[in-house]
Amino acid sequence: MLGAPSLTTIPFDVFYMIVTFLDGVDYVHLSHTNSTLYLLLDNDLITRKIVEKELAYSKEGRAALIDQSGYRSAILHRFKINEAVATATPYAVAMLAFATDFLFQQGILCYQVEHEIRLLDVHHGGRRERLLDLHEIIPRLDSGLVATGLDPINQVTLLYFKDEILVFRIEGSGGQNSWLIAIDTALQQTRRKRLLLQRPIPSSTPIFVRHTRSYLWYGTFTATHGSQGRWVCYGVDMATNEFIAVDLDCAVDWEIGRTLCFDMYQDHLYAVSTLPTTDGDENHSFYHWSCYSPRQKDQKWSGLIWRREHREGPINEMWMWLSIQFDESTGRPTITECRREWPNGSSENYRTHYFASLYTPAELRLKYPSWRENFNEAIGGPENRPKNRLQRYYHPEYENEDPGQRQEFIAAYTKYHCYHFGASTFFDIVNDSRNRADWGRSRDRLRLRTISRKRICPTDGCGIAGERGLLFPSTQSDADSRLIEGSDARFASRGMHMWPPEDAPAELYRLLCPSSCSGKVRAFLDDRTLIYSVASPGLPPDHLAINLISFDPMLHIPTLLPLSTSKTPHHQESPFPVALTKPTGSIKRLVKETDPLYCVINRGYWLR
Repeated sequence: MLGAPSLTTIPFDVFYMIVTFLDGVDYVHLSHTNSTLYLLLDNDLITRKIVEKELAYSKEGRAALIDQSGYRSAILHRFKINEAVATATPYAVAMLAFATDFLFQQGILCYQVEHEIRLLDVHHGGRRERLLDLHEIIPRLDSGLVATGLDPINQVTLLYFKDEILVFRIEGSGGQNSWLIAIDTALQQTRRKRLLLQRPIPSSTPIFVRHTRSYLWYGTFTATHGSQGRWVCYGVDMATNEFIAVDLDCAVDWEIGRTLCFDMYQDHLYAVSTLPTTDGDENHSFYHWSCYSPRQKDQKWSGLIWRREHREGPINEMWMWLSIQFDESTGRPTITECRREWPNGSSENYRTHYFASLYTPAELRLKYPSWRENFNEAIGGPENRPKNRLQRYYHPEYENEDPGQRQEFIAAYTKYHCYHFGASTFFDIVNDSRNRADWGRSRDRLRLRTISRKRICPTDGCGIAGERGLLFPSTQSDADSRLIEGSDARFASRGMHMWPPEDAPAELYRLLCPSSCSGKVRAFLDDRTLIYSVASPGLPPDHLAINLISFDPMLHIPTLLPLSTSKTPHHQESPFPVALTKPTGSIKRLVKETDPLYCVINRGYWLR
């Protein structure tokens, strides 16, 4: 008698139809079940389908689809990165540089040290870094700054970097305008000139910049009543230098990252605000969003997306965090907001991250061809809002945990907080100050704190939603009574993780926080790397150390040593001062190359 069919005995075409419903995490777990399933799942037809469905817009997924190979490696690499983030178990730490200002975007660290701006490819463990000398750039500008005798070291603010183009601001003085400068930093120059933009802007005003290789948007804010005012935005074609000007009527505040955010998608500018532009929203709150087309001044779409009811409880505004992130599977721009709330006015308060998808420009043109008339994606009132938020669109910090077991930090001790979209993880840098005998005195101690969640089995094995053993039911349907995809998803917390552990070597803690007082910490987190600045002894005035914490197992920085074999003496807690590396090659070029500063700092560890 034949045995009951199983995954390893059914026909391959049936097996294929089943496993291509898996996401990357389930694929990895299933492939680790036994050797037979491992071999069956090591098939390009299966892995390509999963990459196309789940990782098409991730770095690994794009590379695999372009090369038409390496799909399984892409899934495993992405899985390891997200697992490292979710469980706060990085692969490497290092001190990369010191700077007065820095950016970290597209895996490139841009930082200003003394009179130089340097660019290091962190994701690929760059053995060389690019260098721009401000003493050479300033005289080339038609701005009158040379005549004023301004010191560029104190006047430059780095604003944005993407697609090899760096945008920074040079602040004017004595009533003079500031200047917005865009420079092509690619080593192999493909444009007629490197100076792509030089434009006067109001001095000492809030500003944002977003750009691609082909188009740039920037906006300046003019206050009218307290923190409220008016944003004026400009679009610039990087090829023709043609300008358009638009008013951001959906934005009335200047607090970017708290109540307002901007980003670009396919050269279109998206703006999202949580503050009402009128006095009509008395009982409910909306995301006010707009999408502006490049090169067409009058073409825009704007609308509202339901956010919350005011009766849901008060919000602790100190913890508000707002951004636009991009889904790895669809590439769709998604509103991501953190709110710390007292649900229904109770005494307990905690953070929750909320998500809301935005239309792409192609969908907007198809759905709303009459773009000259604004439209609203608004729900008329609280009686028409969704009956239940889908669990996939919100993530509470705590789910069924005992409040007495939570290890929380007040805002003053939380140096940085954000949300890692790919790993579904709350991500914090906290100051967990403690006395340690090997330190001799109390000092700041920086640690990572993560709280993540995972999707649970679609079968209700415990009878949570009904009869045990059945699939979780879908909770919502659309206007045509069709079940909404993903409304049956259920999630479970993976708990809180802290790193480094309490018994970690003292030299690791000293690298993460070289000084007894961490000072103000500024940080950037992308899909695999955390870069942050921290105070360190021995540095020039106004300079901070730039540290790396990497969750990428493929990172290769040649100066890293295994932590278990490295012992840093107490009298060498800080590697500074160090001499700046000198440029090599032609000194006449505006963009030069030099050895990275991490080579002379020489402080970093492999962790596993």
